[in-house]
Amino acid sequence: MSMLSAPLSRRGVLPGPAILPSVDCANVRVTHTPRSSGRGRCAANSASMVCGERRPCGPWMLTTLYVARHAHRMHRSLAGAESAIPRDPPLTARGEEQIHDLAAFFEGLPPDEKPQLILSSPYTRCIRTALPTAERLALELCIEPGLAEWFGPVWPPESGLHPSPRAAEHVVAHFPQVSTRWTPLLYPDPRGESIPGVHARARAVMERIDARCQEWGIERLLIVSHAATIIALGRMLQTQGTYDDVRDRHIRAGTASVSKYVRSSQNGLWHQVYNGRTSFLPHGEERAWDFGFVPDNTTEPGMGPHWRDAYAPRHAHLIHRPKL
Repeated sequence: MSMLSAPLSRRGVLPGPAILPSVDCANVRVTHTPRSSGRGRCAANSASMVCGERRPCGPWMLTTLYVARHAHRMHRSLAGAESAIPRDPPLTARGEEQIHDLAAFFEGLPPDEKPQLILSSPYTRCIRTALPTAERLALELCIEPGLAEWFGPVWPPESGLHPSPRAAEHVVAHFPQVSTRWTPLLYPDPRGESIPGVHARARAVMERIDARCQEWGIERLLIVSHAATIIALGRMLQTQGTYDDVRDRHIRAGTASVSKYVRSSQNGLWHQVYNGRTSFLPHGEERAWDFGFVPDNTTEPGMGPHWRDAYAPRHAHLIHRPKL
């Protein structure tokens, strides 16, 4: 995220005690008709965790999940204000090395453990991180805006909104290797998200990803995203409760690190096999980040009152909006 390494002077803190919005999960319920193969979910719910119920149902198609953070990137302030994509710095030379080490790691897995599909955040640093793995394993590389960067609640209010992540149709001009078959499932709120809010978004998008993997017949998936997003996702995978139940759970998130989760065939809950593995990287763990780097009520200015978002979603119902 821009906040992951942005100087503290670019962030604000809401005056007084933090008042964090609750999240309305009613708009993230997913329904899905089970596949005729018999491996589909129950007809009532397609997602392993359904907002309001948090009760798994099965059996499940998706059983193995790899979650990687993007490789070492430039600081946003050094990426150039003339960039056509706001808050989208490229990888550094070190990052360009890491992405090939990451690809070699996945290439070395046994055939029955290799991912069958890659799902990336739309930001350049994530797509670049995923490309060598997609090429070496001959995998389809798809884009999901719901896996995008985390920006804190906009403050001051007159500073506008945060930029929306791009859909695949806007990415292919720069990365023709990206598939446009995957249509967007969710977008972050352009007004920004509290820390509990990004956890709720991670859960919501994972429910929808889970349902689409069911439709596509995907058993093993690689997600490439950002530190805050993958920490939130890793935490929420391992609970049927709320953010408060997992806020102290440590998910490692160094650049180009990989965590692996497998799903229980008995109850559908996810178990972490390894946490932020970096043993395949010559320099080990670098630029590790966690939510302790920012205050609980962290905020960030928007793009400006007159800024126009060229990539705003066409359908407002896809925006994950917390209840204020």
